[in-house]
Order: sequence, then structure tokens, then C-alpha cells
Amino acid sequence: MKEIFSSEKLSDRLYRITEISGVCCYLVVGDNKACLLDTCCGYGDLKAFVATITDKPVFVVLTHGHHDHMGAAALFDEVYMNPADKPVFDSFGDMERRLADMKGHEETSFIPDDNLVPTLTEGIRDLHEGDEFDLGGLNIKMIAAKGHTPGILCPLLIEERTIIFGDACGVGVLLFDEFSSTVSEYRESLLNLKQYENEYDRIYRNHGTFTSPKELLDNVIECCDLILSGKDDHQPVNIHGFHLFAAKEQEYDKRLDGKEGNIKYLQEKAV
Repeated sequence: MKEIFSSEKLSDRLYRITEISGVCCYLVVGDNKACLLDTCCGYGDLKAFVATITDKPVFVVLTHGHHDHMGAAALFDEVYMNPADKPVFDSFGDMERRLADMKGHEETSFIPDDNLVPTLTEGIRDLHEGDEFDLGGLNIKMIAAKGHTPGILCPLLIEERTIIFGDACGVGVLLFDEFSSTVSEYRESLLNLKQYENEYDRIYRNHGTFTSPKELLDNVIECCDLILSGKDDHQPVNIHGFHLFAAKEQEYDKRLDGKEGNIKYLQEKAV
């Protein structure tokens, strides 16, 4: 069987852990404790793997409630999430839904059902915009980016001058279900995020290439403007059973114009 986890050291204090699903999470190690930003889909023993990287006490911050970010949260004693994402967590945390997703992916379809960590059922601590964590020599500040989900947060690693956009802003942001914001609401969130762009040099995400240039944010704001003015490319795409439209024409998540950053949205969200 292929290894479930691999890791990459991004700096002296930051590690990317990639799960066999292709999703990644980030481990931030301070002088006194460590913070795991998301927990992937929940295959295998993520806690044990983290222990091979650091012996510091570890707590978890969930950027949002989708199953591919909170999957292994139950392995940890101290878990934080924005309560606005609790309905998302409850919906996507349904074990039948999670198992169906696992069986639908070639890389994970061979993994036994009992190798999927059960969904965390209690004890999630509240987390809000502006909250900060002091890890010892390294501080993490949470920035709200409502859109993909109602409570999604972006961790800003202050001393690292690094931000984790995660699923909040990327190559194909999904505004795709009852939990997602409208495009105009999402645009306001991106403008809030833009206030911090002088505080970071690097952008990391949880899918695909995992990294993006700083112009990503402006490109996605531009997508919002094009959608709202009815001037976007309006390319039909099907994602997770949803019939969506891509703001900019793309092929395999790459924009045909060479820029990075896109939105895939339900038509009713285009207001």
C-alpha cells in the first residue's frame, strides 16, 4: 500500500503534510507549541505522523467545515473552528457521505472503511476573525474570508509573512451550494482580505499546486466584477454533481489566458 502521508519542510517553522487523497494541511511549529492547520480527509493516523515532525503539544485550527479539511480532527484534543461553519461541518461530516467520497477516488478506493477517522462529534472550540495564537516566537492571526463557506478563515503566519488561503481564494473557488455566499458577498470578503496583502509574501493553498502568486487575489476580485457585470466567460462546468459556470474559460483548472484565479459558481449566486 502506498504511504498515506508525506511531508515537505517549507521553512524552519512550517511544514506541508500531503495526504494520499491529494489534499494537504500545514503544520506550524513555534518554540512552545505547534498548530495543525486543517486535518485533510481523515485517512490513517495523522496525529502519529505529526509526532514524527515535532514533539511540541499540537492543537488544530480548521479553516472551514468541509470533509477534506476536518477529516482527522477527532484524533486531537484541542480543535478550533468558526461556529458559522458548524452547519457545513455537520453536513459534510456525515460518515456515509465521507465514505462515498473515499470510494469515488482512485487513490483512496482501496483503503478499508475502518481506516477513515470518525467525524469529531463534540468539543470544537469557537474561533473568530481577529483571534490570534501565540506559539512562541510565531503568531497566527485569523482573517475572515466568507464565500466558499460562511465561516471560512485564512490563517496569517505573521513572522513567516505567509498566508494560507486554503479554499478561500484559489484557482477555482467554489460558490456551489446552500452554504456558499453570493458573488457580491464574496467580493466584500476578498476586499477585507486585501487589507492584509502587505503583511504576507507567500500564499499557500490545500489543493493542486498548493502555492500561488500574490496577484491571485486581484485576479479573483476581477472575476467577481466580471460575473456581476455579466461579462465573464460563463463556461459550463460540472463539479461534484453541481452544474456551475467558470468565470474565466479554463482547461484542467488552468485559465486559457494564462492568469491564475477563477470562480466556479451556481447561476443563482451571480448577484
